[in-house]
Amino acid sequence: MIKYLITHPIQYQAPLFRFLSKRLNFSVIFRSDFSIKKSFDPTFNKNILLDKNLLSGYQYDFLDHIGPNKVSNIFPLTTQFSKKIFTKETKIICIHGIKIWFNIIIIILAKIKKKKVFIREEINNLKKRSILNIFLNKVYFFIIDKFIDCYLSAGKQSTKTLIYYGVNKKKIFLLPHCVNNKKFKTKIPKKFTKITILFTGKLIYRKGCDLLLNAIKDLNTNKKFKKDVKVKIVGDGPLLKKLKGFKKKNNLDNVKFLGFKDQELIKHYYKNSNLFIMPSREENWGLALNEAMASKNIVIASNKVGASYDLIINNKNGYTFINNNYVDLSKKIMKIYKNKKSDNVKLSSNSEKIISKWSFNEFFIGLSAAINYVLKAEKSN
Repeated sequence: MIKYLITHPIQYQAPLFRFLSKRLNFSVIFRSDFSIKKSFDPTFNKNILLDKNLLSGYQYDFLDHIGPNKVSNIFPLTTQFSKKIFTKETKIICIHGIKIWFNIIIIILAKIKKKKVFIREEINNLKKRSILNIFLNKVYFFIIDKFIDCYLSAGKQSTKTLIYYGVNKKKIFLLPHCVNNKKFKTKIPKKFTKITILFTGKLIYRKGCDLLLNAIKDLNTNKKFKKDVKVKIVGDGPLLKKLKGFKKKNNLDNVKFLGFKDQELIKHYYKNSNLFIMPSREENWGLALNEAMASKNIVIASNKVGASYDLIINNKNGYTFINNNYVDLSKKIMKIYKNKKSDNVKLSSNSEKIISKWSFNEFFIGLSAAINYVLKAEKSN
């Protein structure tokens, strides 16, 4: 049996767990249950419930903890380290995150109890790191690598960074970061008589919604652009008031703030847009890019978005732009706006084709390859 250890139920992962459970002897262990009920999210600045159906269709259990029921680098303070994890039937422990204190303890215990350890990693070097940070990472991976049987990489940047920190390429398997593509799929071809831009996410500095609004401000000097292009902002957060103030001050009448939407509602916004923009200043991956592409959107993302290196091919399904540079972002938006309708239809279609190869099935293939790798290694010893 594979035990998949993760902090809490997540809307992106639940459909994947259901998929894997039909194909493997598979169980999920959570450290917190805070996400299965409505709770206050300071980054969304309100009480939210991302998805109502996070626990059906697969085996799961929750570990006991003390103190606050929240997720951070420290919390939850999990108090169970063995009973539910290291059962007789457990052969492989799959752990999400290599530097979390609880995970480090489980990694060491797994070695003692002779269980195989798979690490699911999203680490990358897209953000600037100091020489000391790089040195400490290399020392850490040199030590911890002796306890790890396989690394389950999320994409190109994760693989590149793991190798950079000294991990043997043979131990790295690509398990692509994916969503339930079928949920966001639309059969209706996108129309480009007008451009509908969509932004989804928390309204915080890191997500870069201000960059998008600054780009629209510049582009709106073209009256025809302002008439033809609509911008929908789906999300909430501490910067909402400031961003709305910017909209009012600069007469961005083609921009609408639509508030927070859960997973069931948000898919309709993907389907009713044709250009998705992720202007994040920093993003390990960015699963909203997957969702948008599954809905045939042309995509534009910052070059600090990890997913952009795997999912965006410039001038084929969209563009990347220089991080924190709204002038470059405006140029990329204008390229889409000036395109022939037929060219944009082709870009839209390419988005769907690219993301179709970034699916649960590819995740399963990668996981199966990792399992076979450890089985062969076990036989040879």
